[in-house]
Amino acid sequence: MQAAVIEDRAIDESCDPGKTQVALACPLCGEIQVSGFLRAPDRFHWRQDVYTLRRCSSCSCVWLDNPPRPEEMGIHYDEDYHRAITTAGEQFADRRWQRQRNAIGRHKQGGTILDVGCSSGAFLSTMNKASWKFYGIEMEEATAARARAKTGAEIFVGDAVRAPFSAGSFDVITAFDLLEHVYDPREFLGKVLEWLKPGGIFHAVLPNIDSWEARLFGSYWYGLELPRHLFHFSPRSLRQLMAVVGFEEVSVVTPRISYIETSAAYVYSRMIEQMGFSPTPQAKPRPRTLMRRVVRRGINLVSIAPFAQVASWAGAGPSMEVIFRKPLTSNPI
Repeated sequence: MQAAVIEDRAIDESCDPGKTQVALACPLCGEIQVSGFLRAPDRFHWRQDVYTLRRCSSCSCVWLDNPPRPEEMGIHYDEDYHRAITTAGEQFADRRWQRQRNAIGRHKQGGTILDVGCSSGAFLSTMNKASWKFYGIEMEEATAARARAKTGAEIFVGDAVRAPFSAGSFDVITAFDLLEHVYDPREFLGKVLEWLKPGGIFHAVLPNIDSWEARLFGSYWYGLELPRHLFHFSPRSLRQLMAVVGFEEVSVVTPRISYIETSAAYVYSRMIEQMGFSPTPQAKPRPRTLMRRVVRRGINLVSIAPFAQVASWAGAGPSMEVIFRKPLTSNPI
């Protein structure tokens, strides 16, 4: 597997990571010393268009150069994608969202909560309805309707920064696997800060571009999700952005999880393609047989879990789970 990854890096990362691109500037901090990071296609749908990522030498943020315009993104968020997202959120929902509920519960036990990118409402449905008033933001009306029916939440459909919420409306705002999809993270986070009550918390989950898995798999890393992921953060770059916006850090951790299985499947698909066959895209549903589940469980326990634990301790896990707080006295941005 490693040999295949290294071989394809030479093919896909044709931009020189060390070559300075002085004509460009970081969209978050304005630094003009930026460099090519890597190039890769949409491996989830197994399409051929290649996209370029660049990295800032100052804040270390990675972003998609020349991304598709919002009106062009529909093809990249197709029915296969929505099915995969809603299925992942709804399967074993109570267990799936336990870590997020526990993280929120350490700081807030009730009030108003807004889930940005709420999908079909899987996360909100696991929260205590007696303690929380639910709100959500979702881009697709049909999915929002499912969330309303499941949770009773008030849900705005459309671009998050256009949502008509008043300042100081929420005790908690969540954004799970969302920030990396936003065209202007600084504008979005400014809205989050505005909507939070003083002392309110923002809880987010997002990929860690400086994780050991991202370094190992390169353009095959599952967390890239090109071109849907427009920005890629590390603990360092996220902390810097949140501080600039006006948040106080509460916690930044990389939990013990792994994307190795899906990333390795991308490498396998590339090998199949090189042998002259057409691989089945990961976007297409696959049967979940008992034997397959048993084999996956064994591989995870024996081969993946030890690495995931060490990476978590070192802050190099593939996913970040973060909590930031709005100061009790907040200065306007």
